[in-house]
Amino acid sequence: MTKPREVPDFLAMFPNIFVKELHEELPPVRKLMHRISLIDPTKLLKTLTFKAPQALMTKDKPWINKPMNAGIFHRTSVPGGPSMFVEAKGHGRFRLLVDPRLRNDNTQAYHTQIPEQNTILNRGARGRFCSKTDLSDAYF
Repeated sequence: MTKPREVPDFLAMFPNIFVKELHEELPPVRKLMHRISLIDPTKLLKTLTFKAPQALMTKDKPWINKPMNAGIFHRTSVPGGPSMFVEAKGHGRFRLLVDPRLRNDNTQAYHTQIPEQNTILNRGARGRFCSKTDLSDAYF
């Protein structure tokens, strides 16, 4: 019978990663920044207008103010409606959604091979540690 390996205390080893509170500012600018190349940068998109349920207006206000104060969100005028909107979830929560269909029609496509899902899953299954990542603010 083999002795089980001791799992390192990752919380103590990496206090800058496993923080008690999330930062409320944008991360530092990196050398490599992602860019979306548009076919026609001067084209104005006439996007759909989405309505937010009135019940969500009071609940989402603090959630929206937090990234606005951090400089992640900013108010601006756009032709048509914004491509971001909220939708009600269960238990009084809401989800921020994006409708990029019209923007995608004006986006230059970069063809990159996507790895096969089974390959990704098999590599993950062979890993020594499993973890759960909180992706609540992954979009930002």
